[in-house]
Amino acid sequence: MSKIFLYELRRMLGSKFYLGFGTVILWYGWQILNNVTILGVANTAPFSPWSFGAYLTGLLPLLGVVLLFFLWNLCNAQARGVQSLTDAASVRRERYQLTKYLAALTAWLSLVVVVTMLGISFLWTLFGDSVPVAALLLVAVITLVPPAALLLGVGAVAGGLRSWTLFVLMALVFGAGFLPGDFYGASLFTEYPLTLGVLDPAFSMPPSVVIGKLAVLLVGVGLLLQTMVSKRVRLCRNCASRGR
Repeated sequence: MSKIFLYELRRMLGSKFYLGFGTVILWYGWQILNNVTILGVANTAPFSPWSFGAYLTGLLPLLGVVLLFFLWNLCNAQARGVQSLTDAASVRRERYQLTKYLAALTAWLSLVVVVTMLGISFLWTLFGDSVPVAALLLVAVITLVPPAALLLGVGAVAGGLRSWTLFVLMALVFGAGFLPGDFYGASLFTEYPLTLGVLDPAFSMPPSVVIGKLAVLLVGVGLLLQTMVSKRVRLCRNCASRGR
C-alpha cells in the first residue's frame, strides 16, 4: 500500500495543475495578507487569530477546488482503467481506495501547510514575537479540517457515481465564496468579535459554531466510510455473480 500511496502522491504533486493552482493560491493569499489582514478584521490586531482565520476562509473556495480536483484525478477514466487491474490483484478494494484518498488528502495538506506558513511568516516578519503562532495553528485546524472532511466525503460519493459531477461540485464550491451567505464560516472571524464588547478579544467560539463544525466533520467522515463500504458490497456481489 505504501507504494500505491507514494505513486499517487508523486503524481499529484508533480502535476501542472498543482504547480499552477498552487501559484494562484499563493498569489491570492499574498493579496489578502497585504490588503486585508494587515489592517486587522473586526477591530482586532493583524496578527490575531481572528485576522488569520479571515485570511484562511478567504482561501477556502480555491483550496476546495484543489481538493475536489485531486479526487477527480483518482476516479477519471484513466484511473478506472488501472483500478480494473487492482481488482484482479490480491488487494482489498477498500484499503486500496482509502490509500488513494489519503494520497489526495496529503497532497492537499501540503498546499495548506505552504499557505499557512506564508501567513505566519508574513506576520512574524512584521510583528515578531507578538505573533501567537500556536493560536494561529489551532485556528488553521479549526478552519480547514471540517470543510476538508466534508468535501472529501461528498467528493467521494460524487466521484463514485460519475466523475464529471466533481466538476459541478468545483463550480459550486468556488462560486459559494462569492455568493451572499456564510458558506465558509467567515462571520466567526469578521463579525463575532464585534459582539464580545472588548477591543481585540481573545479567540473563542460560541457553542453553536463548535457543534456545527463537529457535525460537518462527522458527516464528511461518515460519507467517506459509507462510500468505501458500498464499493466493497458491490465488489462482493460482482464476485458472487461470477461464481455462479
